[in-house]
Amino acid sequence: MNKKILLAGASGLVGGNILKILENKGTHITLLLRKKITNKFHHKQIVSDFDQINSIDEQSQIDEIYIAIGKKLSLIELIYIRKKDRDSFEKVDYEYIKNIAHLGKRLGAKSIGLISAVGANHNSKNIYLNVKGKIEKEIQSIGFKKVVIARPGHLLGQRNNEKKSWIISAFELITNIFNFFMFGPLEKYKNISASKVAMSLVSEMENASEGSHYLEYSNFKNH
Repeated sequence: MNKKILLAGASGLVGGNILKILENKGTHITLLLRKKITNKFHHKQIVSDFDQINSIDEQSQIDEIYIAIGKKLSLIELIYIRKKDRDSFEKVDYEYIKNIAHLGKRLGAKSIGLISAVGANHNSKNIYLNVKGKIEKEIQSIGFKKVVIARPGHLLGQRNNEKKSWIISAFELITNIFNFFMFGPLEKYKNISASKVAMSLVSEMENASEGSHYLEYSNFKNH
């Protein structure tokens, strides 16, 4: 039986890779996004500004949901988000994700795959990691039979219609060199290809038993 899947974030770096993988598996895919993807009209597309998720009148049943959305942050903001910007960050990375997950549950999803971040911890004093940890905890409480959470470090890859800044290119050049010296507990912080993260998440969603599963660099690197 072909699975019916709801994917939020198909226009993003990891979400786009998830979509490519799912398209090759004969699944029935519904995209939840803010703006239609013009070359994907063969998929059902639910367009929402994400502030109105709870009012979406969708009746189609789904089996699984993937959520790969997040507010785009600068490298500095990963360390410190200014107070005036914290509400907008939490709105996207907590409220939107929470509401999308509840939508998926309402439509019958038994499994959920979430893109989070390495170091996510709801007790962290770092705002970014704190919010990532809080949404992980929230997702766990909703009642899905299977929860798969991917926690990648810095994601490598080219976003559609977006030129990579020289700052990011320089950062990746330097950190890719440091990757060779990161072993043991530091390994999970290594840069990782977005395509590998997507492949690992989809594979775990397909093959893992019920319960909660966390994916980090050691899971991603072999895909």
